[in-house]
Amino acid sequence: MTMPAPSHLASLTRVVVITAVVVTGMHLGAAIASPVLVGFILAVIVTPIVHRLEERGLPSLAAVLAMTGVIAGIGLLLVAVFSLSLIELDSALPAYHNLLQAQLETLQAWLAEIGLMTSLELPGAAAEPLLIPSLGEILAGLSILVIDFLVILIVAVFMLLEVASIRGKLEKSLGTDARTELNRSAINLVAYAALRTKSGLATGIGIAILLLLLGIDAPALWAVLIVVLGYIPYFGRPIASVPPIGLAWLQHGLPGALAVAGGIFAFDFAARRLLLPYPAEQALRISPLVIILSVLAWGLVLGVPGLFLGAPLALLIKAVLSSSEETRWLAILMEPSDDIEVTGERSE
Repeated sequence: MTMPAPSHLASLTRVVVITAVVVTGMHLGAAIASPVLVGFILAVIVTPIVHRLEERGLPSLAAVLAMTGVIAGIGLLLVAVFSLSLIELDSALPAYHNLLQAQLETLQAWLAEIGLMTSLELPGAAAEPLLIPSLGEILAGLSILVIDFLVILIVAVFMLLEVASIRGKLEKSLGTDARTELNRSAINLVAYAALRTKSGLATGIGIAILLLLLGIDAPALWAVLIVVLGYIPYFGRPIASVPPIGLAWLQHGLPGALAVAGGIFAFDFAARRLLLPYPAEQALRISPLVIILSVLAWGLVLGVPGLFLGAPLALLIKAVLSSSEETRWLAILMEPSDDIEVTGERSE
C-alpha cells in the first residue's frame, strides 16, 4: 500500500518551519554567518576561472592560490581607495559645512521668492562631523572589515580546494537531480556576476571621468562605490548615486547635481543596453519581485551583507526547492512569468 503524496500545504508548512529556524540562527550569528556565506558565494563564482587555469596546466593548489591572490589584491585595493578617500573627505568637513550652509541659504532665498517663508539652518558647529563618521569610527569599521575579509578568504580557499569532493558528496547524499539543479544555479549565478561586473566597471569608469572633469572631490571613491553597490539588485545603483550627487550639489549647486545625476543615468543605461545581451537579473531566472523581497529580507537578517547576498541566496533556495518533488511547486512560483509560460507550452 502506497502512502499518499503530501499536500502542498504540508510541504509549505515544513518549509516555513525549517526556514524560520535557519533564519533565526543566522540572524543571531550574523557576525559569523555573513563572511562565511560571502566566502561560499565567492567560491562558487570564481570556480570556473580556477577550472580554466587547471585546464591550461596549472596545478589545482596553484590555481586556487593564484585566484585567492587576485581576490586579496582587489580587496586590498578597495580598502586603500576607501581609506584614502575617506581621510581626504574627513579633512574637508569644515569646508563642506560652509558649502552646505551656503546652499541652504540659496534654497531659502528661492523659497522666499515663491512665497514660502521658512528657516533652513544647520544644527551644531562647523567642527561636528555632519556628512560622514569621524576618522576613528572609519578606521574601526575598516579593521572589522579586514577581519571579515580574512574569514571570507579562508572559506573561499577551502571551498575551492574541495569543489570536486563536494560535488561527489552532493550527488551521493541528495541524488543526481539535486546536483543538476545546484549546478544550473551555479551557472546562473556566475552569469549574473559576470554581467554585473561588466556593466558596473563600464559605468564606474565613465562616472569617475565625469566627476574628475567636474572637479568633484574623491571621484575614485564614488566610482568604486557605484561598482560595489551595483551588486545589490535594483537598489544598489540608486543608493550609490546619492553621495556624488549630493557632493556635486554642495560644490556646484543644482546644475552640478543634475549633471552628475544625468551622467550616472546615461552611463548606466548605455552599459546595460550596449554591453549586456539582457538585464543581469534575468540571468538568475527568478522573478523580480522575489529578488526584491529576498534582498529586503536578508538585509534584515544579516544587515548590510544581506543586501549583497539576497539574490544569490534566493537562487540557492530555489535550487534546493527544485530538487524535491514535494517543494518543486514553490520553486516554480519563484520563476519569472516568461519561464512559467515556456514551461506551460512545453507541458502542453
